[in-house]
Amino acid sequence: MAIGFAYIILHKLTGFALFCPLYQFTHIYCPGCGISRMILHLMRLEFAEAFSSNCAVFCLLPVFAAAAIWHCYKYIRYGKVGFSKFETVICWILVVLLLIFAVVRNIFPIDILIP
Repeated sequence: MAIGFAYIILHKLTGFALFCPLYQFTHIYCPGCGISRMILHLMRLEFAEAFSSNCAVFCLLPVFAAAAIWHCYKYIRYGKVGFSKFETVICWILVVLLLIFAVVRNIFPIDILIP
């Protein structure tokens, strides 16, 4: 988290932003392209801009937050760190959804899909 806050401060002070190496060399958008901008917009409570930066990850944020809270609870309560079979299936479903999003955003040049 400290690295994230350091990046936000660096971006605020200098305007420096990370680039996606996949896009830089191939001009193909990965499922994560736009996440840095999305997080910066969320920090400023600019939800429409955050959605337009990466709509798939923005829509999946509640799932990621619930999973993080659930795993923290399991670790604190039971000392367990691993995934159950159900959680593993959910993770694979999320991976497939993000890969489909990456394919669709590169095939169809719709403004909302482009970061």
